Formats: sequence, C-alpha cells, structure tokens
Amino acid sequence: MKKLTLLFITILTIWSCGDEVQFSSPAMQGNYNTDLWRATSFSADIDFGGFLIQGSNNLEIVQLITQNDAAGTYELGGDSPNIAIVKDANGVVYSTANSPDPSISIYPTDGQIIIQNVINSTPNLIVGSFWFNAYTEDGLKSVNFNEGVLHRIPIVGGLVAIDGGNACLEANQLVISTRNVFNATDDTMPEFTDICNAYKVALITKIDICGDVDGSIQMIVDSLGDCIP
Repeated sequence: MKKLTLLFITILTIWSCGDEVQFSSPAMQGNYNTDLWRATSFSADIDFGGFLIQGSNNLEIVQLITQNDAAGTYELGGDSPNIAIVKDANGVVYSTANSPDPSISIYPTDGQIIIQNVINSTPNLIVGSFWFNAYTEDGLKSVNFNEGVLHRIPIVGGLVAIDGGNACLEANQLVISTRNVFNATDDTMPEFTDICNAYKVALITKIDICGDVDGSIQMIVDSLGDCIP
C-alpha cells in the first residue's frame, strides 16, 4: 500500500511539473482547421502604432495586426483596421480583410485578437489569445483558427506584413478615419463636399488594395453619389 501511495505521489508530481513547464514556456499555438498548430518561431513588432505578431512552423505563417499597441480586445472583419493573415504551405494567403464569396458563406469575416497583458521586460512580452475566420482574395477558400494562445511573445521588431498586409491595413485605417469625420459633418457645412469626397476616395482605394468580393464597399461609394448635398 505504501508503495502504491508513493507511486501515485511521484506520478502526480511529474504531471504537475510538466504542466507548469508547458504553461510557463513562450508559445503561439491554436487549432488550425481543427488540427493543433504550434509555431516553432514567433516574435512581435510595433507597426503603424499597433502590434504585428507573427508565428511560423516552417510551413505556415500566421500574422496578427492590431491598431494599437496596448492591452485590449481587437475585433476582426469588415472595415476593422485589425487584421489576421495566414500564408499556407502552398503560398496561398488568407486574410480577415477579405470578404467570403456568397456561395461559400453569407456571414462576414470575424474574429478577435485579445491582448491580455504586455509584460515590461527586456524584451517586452505579449500575453493574449485569438480566433478568426479568414478568406482568400477571391473569397472562395477559407481557414479557421480557434483557441489561439499567445504566451510571452517577445517584441523584437523587424517584421513585415505578408503580401500587402500593411497596405490593406493602411487602407482600412484611412476608411475609418475619413468615415468618422464624414459622419460628424452635417451636409449643410461648407466643407461637406470635400470631406465626402475624401471618404469616397478612401473607399475606392480600399477596393483597389483589399478587394470587395461582395460589393458592399462599392455600394457605399455609390450611395455617396457626387457628394453634393
């Protein structure tokens, strides 16, 4: 009986230590189309005032881009300036900035990047989680990431967004900033036409850079007309 008790305690101790090591080790991982995905290399940068977090397993690359470099929940999809990007083993790029083809899904892209903490150290470390659905530029293929974990990701710099990701991010940010000004401007104001045109140009630029598979951005452009109240 004593031997069995000692064996149980030994197993429990080993299991507990193993769990602690796994939890305390830096990691970027999640479920990629239902399969467990772990990055073998990962780091982060501060880009356009926000985080650019990257993980790779030498086959796929995952990038998470936020509009701010602070703790918080960053929504993905639609006109959001926050973007998740996947480049698969065949070089195919999926992004939450792309819309699904209606034949694939009637629901828009969605997801979240949750930055729980930025640890002040050398280098600074990011702790958080993520999930998202992303699509190819034509909207015909998709990937799903869920239960994503960011644990002690070092901010070391030197990263570049995949295949125009930075350009699409900038286009999204320009749409949001010009839309905010447009929504705050009454059409009786003398500057309304110029502000409306700036918003319209930003939308057209986003179509050129990020695409508009479902035509929703073009519908907004059309609704603005000639910007004359």
